[in-house]
Amino acid sequence: MKQLKQFVPTFALVFLGCTSGYSQNLVANGSFEDANLCTEYHKYCAPEAWIATSHEANYYYGDMSIAFDGYRYVGLTAGSVNKRGARNFIRTQLLCGLRKGNQYNVEFYVSATNKVLDSIGVYFSPEDFLYERRNFKEIQPVYWYIRSSVVASQPSTKWQKVQFVYTAMGNEAFLTIGLFKRMDYTGSLKPDFQDEYYFLLDKVSLTPVNAKEKICPDVEREKANVYNADDRHERLDKMISYNLKNPPVPRPKLAQTRVPTVLHVDTLIIPDIYFVTASFELSKKSYELLDSFAHKLTGQMDSVIVKGHTDSIGNMDYNNELSLSRAVSVKQYLMTKVASLGVNFVARGYGYQQPIASNKSPSGRKKNRRVEIFVYRRE
Repeated sequence: MKQLKQFVPTFALVFLGCTSGYSQNLVANGSFEDANLCTEYHKYCAPEAWIATSHEANYYYGDMSIAFDGYRYVGLTAGSVNKRGARNFIRTQLLCGLRKGNQYNVEFYVSATNKVLDSIGVYFSPEDFLYERRNFKEIQPVYWYIRSSVVASQPSTKWQKVQFVYTAMGNEAFLTIGLFKRMDYTGSLKPDFQDEYYFLLDKVSLTPVNAKEKICPDVEREKANVYNADDRHERLDKMISYNLKNPPVPRPKLAQTRVPTVLHVDTLIIPDIYFVTASFELSKKSYELLDSFAHKLTGQMDSVIVKGHTDSIGNMDYNNELSLSRAVSVKQYLMTKVASLGVNFVARGYGYQQPIASNKSPSGRKKNRRVEIFVYRRE
């Protein structure tokens, strides 16, 4: 690892935090590119949206030749030559609450000069880690990064990808990353900065596994709130000291991510008479009916399910094949009419397994010979 260079920006740097833009990342400024203006010193000295627990340490750096992504990265204390239990954790508030039982991809990159990448942990908490009264040794992270034998054969200065899937408890509000190793390092480790061992951190992301799970409506407001937390150094010392003596009121729960609700919005039943007898071929009289139905479909539709059904005359294999073939015929016809809408079509055949009337009478069997079209929209 090259010598760490503390980040000293020029006047040309601007505040980029609250620019609008859609992203599924549930943490802000994951690559640490947006710089925080430390209000008491009137200079940029930390990454926006992130606060380190050992705020007197130098932990924010800028060097494009070292950073994994962009120009800036974080260096966190993993131990000390002279001070037992020296650590520096970094935490951020999530932009949205996580949905209980849902899964999320956690990903970030680490590197180090020394072999200190064996106990890096990730910790989710409902309250701010800055005001945690417990020693870090008493905290159980949700994940420990242990370098695999393959990765361990690579130089530690090479950026290592850390990735795992986390199942949410539903009360998460803060994400903390740091070295949770219970024991201090011993031996002839050469310090990276003054008397401390460091590991580097870059490009943190937290994203839903379910691609249909969307970011919460309040994301821009929450992002503005975390970017506006400018207290650092002495002002942060005072804030932490006050809140440790006067525990803050539990923060309101974050607005959760959104999982669109599937709504059934329309149905069309196509009787047997719209097909050539005992065939899956559409009769000419069906075209006008399907054209009228297709005209009602819009780009707001999420999916169209076409289900084919028969009566109980004949064996199961024959009826299963006929019902599916009829559903496919209807599906393909409709798809040609609304190809530009990008609607997802699915065809299924149920044979005589889902009757809506008795198969013992001609009138009942006639009702059972049908194709059903169900239209769904997500909100």
